[in-house]
Amino acid sequence: MAQDHRLSVIVEDGDAHVRTVPPKAYHRPFSRNWYLGDPPRHSYEKSPPAYRVWNKPGPRREKLADVRNNKFIARRGGWKRLLILALVIVAVLVALIVGLVLGLRKKKHNSSQASAPPSSSSSSPTGPFPIGSYALNTFLDTVSTNCTSNSATWRCYPYTTYSSSPTAALATFNWIITASASSSGNYTISSTDNPFAINFVNASLTLLDANAATERYNFQIPINKIVVPSAAITSDNQIANCFFNATQFEANLYTKMPKTYPPASSSTASAASPSSTAATAFESWPYAVEVTQTIGGGSGVPDCFEVVNGNLGEQITDGLTAQAAGDMCSCAYKNYDP
Repeated sequence: MAQDHRLSVIVEDGDAHVRTVPPKAYHRPFSRNWYLGDPPRHSYEKSPPAYRVWNKPGPRREKLADVRNNKFIARRGGWKRLLILALVIVAVLVALIVGLVLGLRKKKHNSSQASAPPSSSSSSPTGPFPIGSYALNTFLDTVSTNCTSNSATWRCYPYTTYSSSPTAALATFNWIITASASSSGNYTISSTDNPFAINFVNASLTLLDANAATERYNFQIPINKIVVPSAAITSDNQIANCFFNATQFEANLYTKMPKTYPPASSSTASAASPSSTAATAFESWPYAVEVTQTIGGGSGVPDCFEVVNGNLGEQITDGLTAQAAGDMCSCAYKNYDP
């Protein structure tokens, strides 16, 4: 047996005490020569233990090895397809959740709107007087037909004057007044749906007689008035339309003069006008009002045509002769001093 020869410690100081290291004991157990326990022992004759963790049953008693060996997954790209399928399922679930949340919010919003009481001024412009949406309740005061040789060709809604029936004579104009976009301190006025077939947008209002008792906002515009004659104007009783082009439409909206119509005690006035349903969303104009339609006689006053299947046909000239320019046709409405 070979002896263990170790080098002695080299000491530079000759007076230092020299310690000798005892030789290693060769009779120690094999395991004590390893400070960390027995050395690993490998055997090339045995296989490593099976990885049983992969065969651990799943929540439905299936084994992960079965999933791994599934034909769908085992095919090329199987795991990628499984991942795509999972992503599609997640996307569908997210879409369903988002749709459900939005649907509930919309339902809640609609129910809150339905439960809230309607506001008559919700669609009205806001601002100082006279800005707002107004119902001008007037009565048909007078009718003149001198501009035409056939009085049946000129008519005024609601076709009944105050002298014939104060209730049936009610005519309501629903108008909206807004601040002028082009001039500070000025106002414009526009019509809404009405049985008069008179439509205009952003007509300029002019203040007249400022600070006087007759202070009023005035506007004048030309309109093409269309009339369905009250009686046949052809020998074969053909339906006709008559056009009074360049009829002058004028209104005065007083700011101090009181109104007297309709009477506060009247309970049937609002039911007499077909336009009263629209007027419920408009505030009543608090002062006197005058509205007129006028046109003088002359060539082409009026121009009448047959109506066939809703279309204009031949012009009607029989029985229609031009009147003098000073002969006027008019419809006059107001809400004071019947």
